[in-house]
Amino acid sequence: MLKNAYQHSLCIMSAYVEEKLAGIIRVVGDGYSIVYIQDLIVHPDYQKKGIGTALINAIFEKYQNVYQIVLLSDEDNVGFYEKIGFKKVSDMGCCTFIKTKRE
Repeated sequence: MLKNAYQHSLCIMSAYVEEKLAGIIRVVGDGYSIVYIQDLIVHPDYQKKGIGTALINAIFEKYQNVYQIVLLSDEDNVGFYEKIGFKKVSDMGCCTFIKTKRE
């Protein structure tokens, strides 16, 4: 499933430090009205060194004309995402719904 998911992604960018994969970001969507940051993964050895921010900023630049950039995250990362300009949907008078195949 993961192989197919990556093959059908809109965009994948990676960050390397001394030829070691330090982080990756994966985007899905239509690239015009909306993109979803599906994955932002930074290896623990490289966290808090600006790699996640650089990957997000690269997506902001690439999709600067897209109406919405959306992501889901766990509560542990709220501060990071708010710091780089994301807002909670609840702060915008909206709510989020999700249905997974597991349910």
